Amino acid sequence: MRRIGIIGIVSLALGLLTMADPLLAEELSGKVYRGGTPAANLSITVEGKDAETRTDGKGEYRLDLPPGNYTLVIRGQRFPVTVSSGGTKQDIRL
Repeated sequence: MRRIGIIGIVSLALGLLTMADPLLAEELSGKVYRGGTPAANLSITVEGKDAETRTDGKGEYRLDLPPGNYTLVIRGQRFPVTVSSGGTKQDIRL
């Protein structure tokens, strides 16, 4: 019976950590430019993560990610970014 109790506690803790991950996210935002002009409707993915967005009509984008180092992929090009506590603004020029 004791073994089941420990497994239950560990399972609960892992579940809470998984649910808390979005709460630890910070905002990565900025604007994407192509040829000096804001680039609208471009797909942005985060390499190795299940996160993506599109630029709006002003070329602006926003992603919620936990602090850390990431690679954004836009039109096949890779752009390294670091998300800091408190959020990060990163403009990108294609």
